[in-house]
Amino acid sequence: MLREGKIGFAEGFSLLYISSLTSLFLTLPSKVIEDGKNMAWLLFLITIIMVLLAFWIVSELMRRQQDMTLIEATETLLGPYVGMLVNTVFFIYFVIREALLFREYAEAFLVAALPRTPISVVIAVLVVAAFTSAYYGLETIARAARAALPFVVVGLVTLYISVLPYVDTSFFYPLWLDKPLFLLGKAFLDYTSTSELIASAVIIHSFGGWQFYRRIGFLTLAAAGGTILITTVLILFVFGVQGASELILPFFNLSQIISIGRFFQRLESVFLLTWAMVGFFKIALFLYISTVILARMFRLADYRPLLWIVTLLCLVLSILPPDLPTTLLLDGILIGNLGLIPTVLLPFVLLLVSWVKRGVKE
Repeated sequence: MLREGKIGFAEGFSLLYISSLTSLFLTLPSKVIEDGKNMAWLLFLITIIMVLLAFWIVSELMRRQQDMTLIEATETLLGPYVGMLVNTVFFIYFVIREALLFREYAEAFLVAALPRTPISVVIAVLVVAAFTSAYYGLETIARAARAALPFVVVGLVTLYISVLPYVDTSFFYPLWLDKPLFLLGKAFLDYTSTSELIASAVIIHSFGGWQFYRRIGFLTLAAAGGTILITTVLILFVFGVQGASELILPFFNLSQIISIGRFFQRLESVFLLTWAMVGFFKIALFLYISTVILARMFRLADYRPLLWIVTLLCLVLSILPPDLPTTLLLDGILIGNLGLIPTVLLPFVLLLVSWVKRGVKE
Protein backbone atom coordinates (compact mmCIF):
# COMPACT_ATOMS: atom_id res chain seq x y z
CA MET A 1 0.00 0.00 0.00
CA LEU A 2 1.29 3.43 -0.90
CA ARG A 3 2.32 5.50 2.12
CA GLU A 4 1.88 9.22 1.77
CA GLY A 5 2.37 10.46 5.31
CA LYS A 6 0.04 12.58 7.42
CA ILE A 7 -0.56 16.30 7.32
CA GLY A 8 -2.52 18.37 9.83
CA PHE A 9 -5.39 20.75 9.27
CA ALA A 10 -3.14 23.81 8.99
CA GLU A 11 -0.80 22.12 6.50
CA GLY A 12 -3.68 20.78 4.40
CA PHE A 13 -5.46 24.13 4.32
CA SER A 14 -2.26 26.02 3.45
CA LEU A 15 -1.35 23.65 0.63
CA LEU A 16 -4.76 23.57 -1.04
CA TYR A 17 -5.38 27.30 -0.50
CA ILE A 18 -2.08 28.30 -2.10
CA SER A 19 -2.60 25.79 -4.90
CA SER A 20 -6.08 27.19 -5.60
CA LEU A 21 -4.69 30.73 -5.93
CA THR A 22 -2.47 29.93 -8.91
CA SER A 23 -4.99 31.02 -11.55
CA LEU A 24 -5.22 34.40 -9.80
CA PHE A 25 -1.63 35.15 -10.80
CA LEU A 26 -2.13 34.16 -14.43
CA THR A 27 -4.90 35.19 -16.84
CA LEU A 28 -8.06 34.20 -14.93
CA PRO A 29 -9.10 37.71 -13.72
CA SER A 30 -8.80 39.15 -17.23
CA LYS A 31 -10.83 36.29 -18.69
CA VAL A 32 -13.55 36.67 -16.04
CA ILE A 33 -13.80 40.42 -16.67
CA GLU A 34 -13.82 39.90 -20.44
CA ASP A 35 -16.71 37.43 -20.14
CA GLY A 36 -18.69 39.12 -17.38
CA LYS A 37 -17.88 42.77 -18.11
CA ASN A 38 -19.22 44.91 -15.21
CA MET A 39 -20.91 41.81 -13.79
CA ALA A 40 -17.62 39.90 -13.53
CA TRP A 41 -18.05 39.80 -9.74
CA LEU A 42 -21.39 38.02 -10.11
CA LEU A 43 -19.96 35.62 -12.69
CA PHE A 44 -17.22 34.53 -10.32
CA LEU A 45 -19.57 34.46 -7.32
CA ILE A 46 -21.74 31.98 -9.24
CA THR A 47 -18.57 30.03 -10.04
CA ILE A 48 -17.68 29.77 -6.35
CA ILE A 49 -21.13 28.37 -5.55
CA MET A 50 -20.88 25.84 -8.38
CA VAL A 51 -17.39 24.77 -7.31
CA LEU A 52 -18.62 24.21 -3.74
CA LEU A 53 -21.52 22.12 -5.08
CA ALA A 54 -19.07 20.12 -7.18
CA PHE A 55 -16.91 19.52 -4.11
CA TRP A 56 -19.98 18.33 -2.20
CA ILE A 57 -20.42 15.66 -4.89
CA VAL A 58 -16.81 14.53 -4.54
CA SER A 59 -16.88 14.61 -0.73
CA GLU A 60 -20.18 12.68 -0.63
CA LEU A 61 -18.61 10.06 -2.88
CA MET A 62 -15.61 9.77 -0.55
CA ARG A 63 -17.90 9.57 2.49
CA ARG A 64 -19.54 6.50 0.97
CA GLN A 65 -16.16 4.98 0.12
CA GLN A 66 -14.27 5.62 3.32
CA ASP A 67 -10.77 4.17 3.80
CA MET A 68 -10.24 4.56 0.04
CA THR A 69 -8.79 7.24 -2.17
CA LEU A 70 -10.55 8.29 -5.36
CA ILE A 71 -8.44 5.81 -7.35
CA GLU A 72 -9.42 2.74 -5.28
CA ALA A 73 -13.04 3.93 -5.05
CA THR A 74 -13.27 4.14 -8.85
CA GLU A 75 -12.06 0.56 -9.32
CA THR A 76 -14.31 -0.71 -6.52
CA LEU A 77 -17.43 0.89 -8.00
CA LEU A 78 -16.78 0.30 -11.71
CA GLY A 79 -14.72 -2.86 -11.68
CA PRO A 80 -11.05 -3.36 -12.59
CA TYR A 81 -11.33 -2.67 -16.34
CA VAL A 82 -13.70 0.30 -16.49
CA GLY A 83 -12.17 1.61 -13.27
CA MET A 84 -8.70 1.48 -14.80
CA LEU A 85 -9.99 3.38 -17.83
CA VAL A 86 -11.54 6.13 -15.67
CA ASN A 87 -8.39 6.39 -13.55
CA THR A 88 -6.41 6.78 -16.77
CA VAL A 89 -8.61 9.79 -17.58
CA PHE A 90 -7.72 11.27 -14.17
CA PHE A 91 -4.02 10.63 -14.82
CA ILE A 92 -4.08 12.19 -18.30
CA TYR A 93 -5.95 15.22 -16.96
CA PHE A 94 -3.33 15.92 -14.29
CA VAL A 95 -0.42 15.33 -16.66
CA ILE A 96 -1.88 17.84 -19.14
CA ARG A 97 -2.61 20.26 -16.29
CA GLU A 98 0.95 19.98 -15.05
CA ALA A 99 2.43 20.43 -18.52
CA LEU A 100 0.32 23.56 -19.12
CA LEU A 101 1.34 24.93 -15.71
CA PHE A 102 5.00 24.50 -16.64
CA ARG A 103 4.46 26.38 -19.87
CA GLU A 104 2.16 29.12 -18.55
CA TYR A 105 4.37 29.96 -15.59
CA ALA A 106 7.48 29.93 -17.78
CA GLU A 107 5.80 32.30 -20.24
CA ALA A 108 4.66 34.51 -17.36
CA PHE A 109 8.20 34.75 -16.01
CA LEU A 110 9.43 35.78 -19.45
CA VAL A 111 6.80 38.50 -19.71
CA ALA A 112 7.26 39.83 -16.18
CA ALA A 113 10.94 39.50 -15.33
CA LEU A 114 13.12 37.45 -17.69
CA PRO A 115 12.45 38.63 -21.27
CA ARG A 116 15.87 37.57 -22.63
CA THR A 117 16.00 34.14 -20.98
CA PRO A 118 15.30 31.13 -23.24
CA ILE A 119 12.01 29.57 -22.28
CA SER A 120 13.63 26.12 -22.19
CA VAL A 121 15.85 27.30 -19.32
CA VAL A 122 12.89 28.62 -17.31
CA ILE A 123 10.91 25.41 -17.85
CA ALA A 124 13.95 23.33 -16.86
CA VAL A 125 14.28 25.25 -13.58
CA LEU A 126 10.57 24.71 -12.82
CA VAL A 127 10.86 21.01 -13.65
CA VAL A 128 13.88 20.49 -11.39
CA ALA A 129 12.18 22.34 -8.52
CA ALA A 130 8.95 20.35 -8.93
CA PHE A 131 10.79 17.02 -9.21
CA THR A 132 12.84 17.69 -6.08
CA SER A 133 9.80 18.71 -4.04
CA ALA A 134 7.67 15.79 -5.25
CA TYR A 135 10.50 13.37 -4.49
CA TYR A 136 10.58 14.41 -0.83
CA GLY A 137 6.85 13.83 -0.58
CA LEU A 138 3.58 15.43 0.40
CA GLU A 139 4.51 16.12 4.01
CA THR A 140 7.48 18.24 2.96
CA ILE A 141 5.43 20.22 0.42
CA ALA A 142 2.59 20.77 2.92
CA ARG A 143 4.88 21.93 5.74
CA ALA A 144 6.65 24.33 3.40
CA ALA A 145 3.23 25.65 2.31
CA ARG A 146 2.27 26.27 5.92
CA ALA A 147 5.47 28.25 6.45
CA ALA A 148 4.85 30.23 3.25
CA LEU A 149 1.16 31.02 3.87
CA PRO A 150 1.75 34.08 6.11
CA PHE A 151 3.97 35.66 3.46
CA VAL A 152 1.34 35.03 0.77
CA VAL A 153 -1.46 36.49 2.91
CA VAL A 154 0.60 39.53 3.97
CA GLY A 155 1.57 40.14 0.33
CA LEU A 156 -2.05 40.03 -0.81
CA VAL A 157 -3.33 42.25 2.00
CA THR A 158 -0.54 44.75 1.36
CA LEU A 159 -1.45 44.83 -2.32
CA TYR A 160 -5.14 45.37 -1.56
CA ILE A 161 -4.43 48.30 0.75
CA SER A 162 -1.85 49.85 -1.58
CA VAL A 163 -4.12 49.97 -4.63
CA LEU A 164 -7.11 51.50 -2.84
CA PRO A 165 -6.13 55.09 -3.86
CA TYR A 166 -6.34 54.01 -7.52
CA VAL A 167 -9.84 52.52 -7.24
CA ASP A 168 -12.56 54.10 -9.39
CA THR A 169 -15.97 52.75 -8.39
CA SER A 170 -17.57 54.19 -11.54
CA PHE A 171 -16.19 51.13 -13.37
CA PHE A 172 -18.76 49.13 -11.39
CA TYR A 173 -21.58 50.61 -13.48
CA PRO A 174 -23.83 50.14 -15.41
CA LEU A 175 -25.19 47.57 -13.00
CA TRP A 176 -27.75 45.27 -14.55
CA LEU A 177 -28.20 41.63 -15.44
CA ASP A 178 -29.63 41.24 -18.92
CA LYS A 179 -28.23 37.75 -19.61
CA PRO A 180 -28.52 35.63 -16.45
CA LEU A 181 -28.45 32.34 -18.37
CA PHE A 182 -25.28 33.46 -20.15
CA LEU A 183 -23.54 34.02 -16.81
CA LEU A 184 -24.75 30.67 -15.49
CA GLY A 185 -23.54 28.88 -18.61
CA LYS A 186 -20.18 30.65 -18.57
CA ALA A 187 -19.68 29.93 -14.88
CA PHE A 188 -20.34 26.23 -15.33
CA LEU A 189 -18.70 25.54 -18.69
CA ASP A 190 -15.58 27.70 -18.35
CA TYR A 191 -14.79 28.09 -14.65
CA THR A 192 -16.27 25.26 -12.55
CA SER A 193 -13.57 22.79 -13.56
CA THR A 194 -11.21 23.05 -10.58
CA SER A 195 -8.32 20.62 -10.30
CA GLU A 196 -8.30 20.72 -6.50
CA LEU A 197 -11.73 19.01 -6.48
CA ILE A 198 -10.18 15.65 -7.30
CA ALA A 199 -6.58 16.36 -6.25
CA SER A 200 -7.70 16.44 -2.62
CA ALA A 201 -9.60 13.15 -3.07
CA VAL A 202 -6.43 11.44 -4.33
CA ILE A 203 -4.56 12.30 -1.11
CA ILE A 204 -7.54 12.00 1.25
CA HIS A 205 -5.67 9.56 3.55
CA SER A 206 -3.13 12.23 4.36
CA PHE A 207 -5.81 14.47 5.89
CA GLY A 208 -6.53 11.97 8.66
CA GLY A 209 -10.06 11.00 7.71
CA TRP A 210 -13.08 11.94 5.68
CA GLN A 211 -14.37 14.53 8.16
CA PHE A 212 -11.12 16.53 8.12
CA TYR A 213 -10.93 16.22 4.34
CA ARG A 214 -14.42 17.63 3.89
CA ARG A 215 -13.86 20.50 6.29
CA ILE A 216 -10.52 21.45 4.74
CA GLY A 217 -11.97 21.22 1.23
CA PHE A 218 -14.97 23.48 1.80
CA LEU A 219 -12.97 26.03 3.79
CA THR A 220 -10.13 26.09 1.26
CA LEU A 221 -12.30 26.49 -1.83
CA ALA A 222 -14.43 29.19 -0.18
CA ALA A 223 -11.37 31.13 1.05
CA ALA A 224 -9.51 30.86 -2.26
CA GLY A 225 -12.64 31.78 -4.20
CA GLY A 226 -13.20 34.82 -2.00
CA THR A 227 -9.58 35.92 -2.47
CA ILE A 228 -9.79 35.64 -6.25
CA LEU A 229 -13.16 37.46 -6.22
CA ILE A 230 -11.75 40.39 -4.22
CA THR A 231 -8.72 40.65 -6.49
CA THR A 232 -10.86 40.49 -9.63
CA VAL A 233 -13.08 43.31 -8.34
CA LEU A 234 -10.03 45.44 -7.55
CA ILE A 235 -8.61 44.85 -11.04
CA LEU A 236 -11.97 45.86 -12.50
CA PHE A 237 -12.11 49.02 -10.36
CA VAL A 238 -8.55 50.04 -11.24
CA PHE A 239 -8.34 49.26 -14.96
CA GLY A 240 -11.97 49.13 -16.06
CA VAL A 241 -13.52 46.52 -18.33
CA GLN A 242 -11.64 47.49 -21.47
CA GLY A 243 -8.25 47.85 -19.82
CA ALA A 244 -8.48 44.72 -17.67
CA SER A 245 -9.66 42.55 -20.58
CA GLU A 246 -6.47 43.34 -22.51
CA LEU A 247 -4.01 42.43 -19.73
CA ILE A 248 -2.07 39.18 -19.90
CA LEU A 249 -0.99 39.18 -16.24
CA PRO A 250 -3.48 41.47 -14.44
CA PHE A 251 -2.17 40.74 -10.94
CA PHE A 252 1.34 41.72 -12.00
CA ASN A 253 0.02 44.86 -13.69
CA LEU A 254 -1.92 45.71 -10.53
CA SER A 255 1.27 45.54 -8.47
CA GLN A 256 3.10 47.73 -11.01
CA ILE A 257 0.98 50.79 -10.28
CA ILE A 258 1.97 50.89 -6.60
CA SER A 259 4.36 53.65 -5.58
CA ILE A 260 4.83 54.95 -2.05
CA GLY A 261 6.43 58.37 -1.98
CA ARG A 262 9.50 59.17 -4.03
CA PHE A 263 11.68 56.25 -3.09
CA PHE A 264 9.44 53.17 -2.88
CA GLN A 265 8.65 52.39 -6.50
CA ARG A 266 8.74 49.34 -8.78
CA LEU A 267 7.36 47.24 -5.93
CA GLU A 268 6.20 44.54 -8.34
CA SER A 269 9.58 42.87 -7.81
CA VAL A 270 8.51 42.16 -4.22
CA PHE A 271 5.17 40.72 -5.31
CA LEU A 272 6.97 38.52 -7.82
CA LEU A 273 8.21 36.50 -4.85
CA THR A 274 4.62 35.83 -3.75
CA TRP A 275 3.68 35.03 -7.33
CA ALA A 276 6.58 32.59 -7.76
CA MET A 277 5.92 30.98 -4.38
CA VAL A 278 2.30 30.19 -5.20
CA GLY A 279 3.20 28.73 -8.59
CA PHE A 280 5.95 26.59 -7.10
CA PHE A 281 3.60 24.85 -4.66
CA LYS A 282 0.96 24.15 -7.31
CA ILE A 283 3.48 22.71 -9.75
CA ALA A 284 5.08 20.54 -7.06
CA LEU A 285 1.73 19.29 -5.75
CA PHE A 286 0.31 18.38 -9.15
CA LEU A 287 3.46 16.53 -10.20
CA TYR A 288 3.14 14.55 -6.98
CA ILE A 289 -0.59 13.92 -7.59
CA SER A 290 0.03 12.75 -11.17
CA THR A 291 2.68 10.28 -10.05
CA VAL A 292 0.65 9.00 -7.10
CA ILE A 293 -2.36 8.33 -9.35
CA LEU A 294 -0.19 6.18 -11.62
CA ALA A 295 1.40 4.39 -8.65
CA ARG A 296 -2.01 3.58 -7.15
CA MET A 297 -3.29 2.33 -10.50
CA PHE A 298 -0.45 -0.21 -10.56
CA ARG A 299 -0.65 -0.83 -6.79
CA LEU A 300 2.96 0.13 -6.15
CA ALA A 301 4.29 0.62 -2.65
CA ASP A 302 6.38 3.63 -3.68
CA TYR A 303 5.67 6.33 -6.26
CA ARG A 304 9.27 7.52 -6.66
CA PRO A 305 10.35 5.05 -9.39
CA LEU A 306 7.62 6.56 -11.61
CA LEU A 307 8.43 10.17 -10.77
CA TRP A 308 11.09 10.74 -13.40
CA ILE A 309 8.89 9.18 -16.10
CA VAL A 310 5.91 11.42 -15.29
CA THR A 311 8.19 14.45 -15.03
CA LEU A 312 9.70 13.77 -18.44
CA LEU A 313 6.23 13.30 -19.93
CA CYS A 314 5.05 16.65 -18.53
CA LEU A 315 8.22 18.34 -19.76
CA VAL A 316 7.77 17.05 -23.31
CA LEU A 317 4.13 18.09 -23.42
CA SER A 318 4.93 21.56 -22.05
CA ILE A 319 7.16 22.47 -25.00
CA LEU A 320 4.71 21.36 -27.71
CA PRO A 321 2.55 24.55 -27.89
CA PRO A 322 4.30 27.02 -30.21
CA ASP A 323 3.42 30.18 -28.25
CA LEU A 324 1.51 31.64 -25.30
CA PRO A 325 -1.84 32.23 -27.11
CA THR A 326 -1.91 28.58 -28.18
CA THR A 327 -1.12 27.51 -24.62
CA LEU A 328 -3.97 29.62 -23.23
CA LEU A 329 -6.34 28.28 -25.90
CA LEU A 330 -5.44 24.70 -25.00
CA ASP A 331 -5.88 25.48 -21.32
CA GLY A 332 -9.35 26.90 -21.94
CA ILE A 333 -10.44 23.85 -23.95
CA LEU A 334 -8.67 20.95 -22.22
CA ILE A 335 -8.81 22.23 -18.64
CA GLY A 336 -11.75 24.65 -18.74
CA ASN A 337 -14.34 22.88 -20.91
CA LEU A 338 -13.24 19.24 -21.21
CA GLY A 339 -11.93 19.42 -17.66
CA LEU A 340 -15.54 19.16 -16.48
CA ILE A 341 -15.42 15.46 -17.39
CA PRO A 342 -12.85 14.36 -14.76
CA THR A 343 -13.62 17.03 -12.16
CA VAL A 344 -17.45 17.04 -12.16
CA LEU A 345 -19.04 14.48 -14.50
CA LEU A 346 -17.06 11.37 -13.53
CA PRO A 347 -17.36 11.97 -9.75
CA PHE A 348 -21.12 12.50 -10.23
CA VAL A 349 -21.40 9.22 -12.16
CA LEU A 350 -19.39 7.44 -9.45
CA LEU A 351 -21.70 8.86 -6.79
CA LEU A 352 -24.76 7.61 -8.71
CA VAL A 353 -23.19 4.14 -8.99
CA SER A 354 -22.48 4.20 -5.26
CA TRP A 355 -26.11 5.10 -4.51
CA VAL A 356 -27.39 2.34 -6.81
CA LYS A 357 -25.11 -0.31 -5.32
CA ARG A 358 -25.99 0.73 -1.79
CA GLY A 359 -29.70 0.53 -2.65
CA VAL A 360 -29.31 -2.94 -4.19
CA LYS A 361 -27.51 -4.24 -1.08
CA GLU A 362 -30.20 -2.88 1.20
